[in-house]
Amino acid sequence: MKWKDPSLTLGERCVAFSEQELANGVKEDSPSSFTSPRIKEYFSICTRVINGKEVNINISVGNWCASSAAFSLHESLLPGETRPHGYRVGVVEIISDLQHNGLYRTVAEAQSGAYQLKVGDPIFFDRSRPNDPSTAWFRHIGRVYSVDGNGGFHCISGNSGGKWNISSHKLSQVNLLGFGDYSALSMTQQQAGGLPDWSHVNILDLAPMEDTGKHLEASNFFDLFHSVFGK
Repeated sequence: MKWKDPSLTLGERCVAFSEQELANGVKEDSPSSFTSPRIKEYFSICTRVINGKEVNINISVGNWCASSAAFSLHESLLPGETRPHGYRVGVVEIISDLQHNGLYRTVAEAQSGAYQLKVGDPIFFDRSRPNDPSTAWFRHIGRVYSVDGNGGFHCISGNSGGKWNISSHKLSQVNLLGFGDYSALSMTQQQAGGLPDWSHVNILDLAPMEDTGKHLEASNFFDLFHSVFGK
């Protein structure tokens, strides 16, 4: 299995696993169902920090881009390898973990050349709706599939039109937020202490059942989002 090849980076292995899911035609049971037997497997590993402990969130349907990225990480890690982030159902939770571990890179860093994209980097997109502040936290996650060297790159992601998909992007696009830098990972990272506690967040608030986001009584989460990310 290519995603277990120790000669590849962790990011490259995650992409190899994602390619396999794409080749296997993993998708939702029906349009906008946001679930299937395989997608349920993605959700089954996802946890959230509740009162200082990692707790399985036990959902089987919802926006699954984050859980698919988490599952690719879960399946690609080698024995003894450190996780760059937890297995999350919410994109903002993955961003928070990466920030906590010093592994988050902004799009400005990539645009300036201070950060060079690498295959397998998590990619974060803004999916908020203009003039609707309650959607400020809506996000999508994929991984860098390839880089063309001219400010362009390809992304592979789950929950893209109800399936896995490869899409083309530019560093200049306005909805691009940032990246995860797996290459900066050290064995001392991924410590539980200090991670934001999500005890008061409705599970579905972090997995809206709509690609572009659907507001599901997210006021508690919206307040917490601002306290964590400051915007």
